[in-house]
Amino acid sequence: MPKLEQPNEKLKAGVAILTNEVTTLQVKAPSIEILIGGPYRGKDGEMHTYGHAALRVITATQERIYDFGRYGATTGEFGAEGEGILRVWDKFDPYIAGENSYGRATKGFTYLIPNDKAEAVINYYESITAKATIRRTKHPNQKEYKLPTPYHALSKNCATVTLDGARLGLPGIEAGQERLNEGRGLGTSEKMAARARNFGAWPSKIFMPADVQAMLEGNKALPPRKVTTYGKR
Repeated sequence: MPKLEQPNEKLKAGVAILTNEVTTLQVKAPSIEILIGGPYRGKDGEMHTYGHAALRVITATQERIYDFGRYGATTGEFGAEGEGILRVWDKFDPYIAGENSYGRATKGFTYLIPNDKAEAVINYYESITAKATIRRTKHPNQKEYKLPTPYHALSKNCATVTLDGARLGLPGIEAGQERLNEGRGLGTSEKMAARARNFGAWPSKIFMPADVQAMLEGNKALPPRKVTTYGKR
């Protein structure tokens, strides 16, 4: 049975279908999906416990995945600082294939939102990349930008940049973050370093991907429409 994916605007105008053909129309509902990558063991046997976070946005006409991380030069203890690199994907499959290649599981928390809010999230990231330096593209479905603001493990990392966009589409998504801001994925020495870099105090905002996952799972007032596991379980 043929399947046609059509944006809402085209469906309003009408879609031509042969009268003797049975066809299923699949409309992409505007949504955001907060993607949380779990720990994984590298080829050298070392465990990578920090995890990763990214944001997938779907509107009636387009899709984007915003993937911020330590993809450039890094400095500082534990590579805590460095170039702020934002990768913007226009297809989900190649993004998640890259995450799966590490052997990690990624959980996706999907929320339906109005199309204007989804567009607002995309416009927000476009306002950031407009001030950024374009880097050489490593994949045909990806654009890569060096942002003016550098990467920082406590204040501007994959989790915080993901939540910056997510809250525009879902006000209230960060409810309860204070009690869940534990630094999951950090070792004892790394937690001590985090306090030292923050003048002896624990960071006030959630900044670790596993803590974001706990926050999403604990937010009973705003539960996800669905939760999907991609890759190794």
